[in-house]
Order: sequence, then structure tokens, then C-alpha cells
Amino acid sequence: MFDTFRGLLIVLVLVLHFTRVAGNFSQASLGGVIYITLISNVNHALIFLSGFFSKNPDRSKQTSFHTLMWPYILGIPFFYCVRYIIWGSANWNLATPPFAMWYLWVLFFYRYFTKEWMRVPHILALSVLMYLLAGQIPFLTDIFGLGRLISFFPFFIIAVYCTKDQIKKVQCLKKWHCLLLGTALTGISCVLAFCVPQLPVEFYLLKRPAGALGISWYWDIIGRVIVMATNCGWIILLLNILPGRRNYLSYVGMNTMPIYILHVIVRYLVKKHTILFGVLPENQVVYYLMIFALAGLCVLVLSSKPVVKMYDFVVEGLWKVFLGLIDRCKNLLARVQNLLKQ
Repeated sequence: MFDTFRGLLIVLVLVLHFTRVAGNFSQASLGGVIYITLISNVNHALIFLSGFFSKNPDRSKQTSFHTLMWPYILGIPFFYCVRYIIWGSANWNLATPPFAMWYLWVLFFYRYFTKEWMRVPHILALSVLMYLLAGQIPFLTDIFGLGRLISFFPFFIIAVYCTKDQIKKVQCLKKWHCLLLGTALTGISCVLAFCVPQLPVEFYLLKRPAGALGISWYWDIIGRVIVMATNCGWIILLLNILPGRRNYLSYVGMNTMPIYILHVIVRYLVKKHTILFGVLPENQVVYYLMIFALAGLCVLVLSSKPVVKMYDFVVEGLWKVFLGLIDRCKNLLARVQNLLKQ
């Protein structure tokens, strides 16, 4: 079920990343409803799932550099080259994580320092308080991903402390409960898109302070409360309706990294040419069906065995080369120390 959950989320990540760059977009539209629904929930749910499987702090510290920071480090020069090839120019800014790479950057810090922050008294309450006030702190911007680092932290902590028994307790909704909850959550997204211009779509990224977006302090806090509440609602809903048997989405959920990394190339192309090289249907339903179809096609291709093997060959192969260089450096330092002693 968790693999299916992760597989569904990675499909929705692609839809989310294509929605605003694929062509005409406005907040008070069907696209606004889709975008606000996804941006308010997908990344938070991914953080939640990552936290749920990070309960062993020692293992998290041991594996976090290999599984998260290493792809991030490789992604910086890779996407610089991709941007240069597509647009003919590119910026190199190590202080700002490249598009979509912020997730790896932030998750690395959560997992690597799990043992340390678990020792902090009342860490959950403190993280929620910081989340609510993050929009009022000027330096919590997209520089080093600080805005998102603080804003997504409570969802990771909640997941780490969440047990299997607690998950089972929330998996008790009947079909009509799920229908009612889903309708209410969708209604909230409609209200936010059509009736709350005080919260522009940039707010839901949670990466810049309220002042930089022209949002009053109280609307920022209200928006953050709504985001946290609706995200909990969507997680509970999906935990109740997703199947527990193997399916294609569960396969996708076990191969999310190649999809997450490589779909950014497609996103750059969509941004440059708009969806299907400038073809923008007037019918909004058809338009977003095309976006969902493009996301589905990307998932189908990027989760295929040849692509997954190619990704693993490159990333893991370079990781072995990196470890080999580290070992050689250690041996060289050991020889130098022995010579100095002699």
C-alpha cells in the first residue's frame, strides 16, 4: 500500500510540475484548483512517507548521503548542462537548489540529523510553531532551501513518531466517509482558487516569507493552518482508499528516483515549447487531460527497466568511483603520516 501511495504521488508530482509551465494558467480556474490541491499535499505526503520509513536514526544517518545527497550533488552540474543545452544559457548558483532538487536537499538534513533533533524536548510542538511563523522570518527564503526546510519539518516529525497501529486506526473510514471527506477537501481547494486571492499560488510553495509575496502576516498563518489541515485530510483519505495488493503504481513507487530526477528534463522542454509544442486546446478539460497523459507517459517511460538500469548504472557507478577515490586519499594520507613518523 505504501509503494502504491508513493507511486501515485510521483505521478501527481509530474502533473504538478507541468501544470503552470504548460501554457495558459490562472489561479481562478480549473488549473488553479488542480495546482492548489497538488502543491498543498503532494510534497507534504512524500515527506510524510519518507519520515515514516526513517524511524531508525542510525540507519538514516548512514544511508542519507548515498541515497539523497549524492544524487543532489550529481544533479547540480547535470541540470546546469541541461538548461544550457535547452535555453542556450544557464545560471550556476550553489546557494539555491536546482528545480525539484530542494526535496533531496531538505530530506537529507531531516534524515541525517534525525538522532539529534529527536533529543530536543517538545520537538513536534516546536516544529509546528516554527512552521506557522516561518512566513514572518525574512531570511527563510529559497536560499539553501531554508523556507521549505522549516515548512515541511512538522510532516517529517509526525511521520517518524507515527506507528503502524496508529496508521491502522485511521484506516477505518467507510466508503461514504471517504466520499464526504474527498468532497470537502476538493471544495476547500475550489474556495482557495476562486475566492481567496489573498493567497496567490506562490504562497503554497512555502519557500518565501509573506512580505516577499505581498501577503499580510495573518493571511500567511491562516493559509498555513489550512494547508496542514487539508494535507492531514488527504493523507487519511488515501490511506483508506489505496489498495494493499501489488499493482503498477506499487511498481512505480519502488522506482521513483529515476522518474523524479529525469522528468525535470521534460519539464524544461514543456516550459520552453508549451504543451505539445505550442498546441493549447481552448477546452480546459482537454487541456488538463493532455497534461495528465503527458505525466502518465513520462512515468511509463522513466520507470521502465532500461531507464531504471541506466540510471542505477550511472549514479551507482559514479558512487563506486567516488568511494574508490576516498579510499585512495585515505591510503595516501596514511602513507604520509607513516613517513612523517619515520
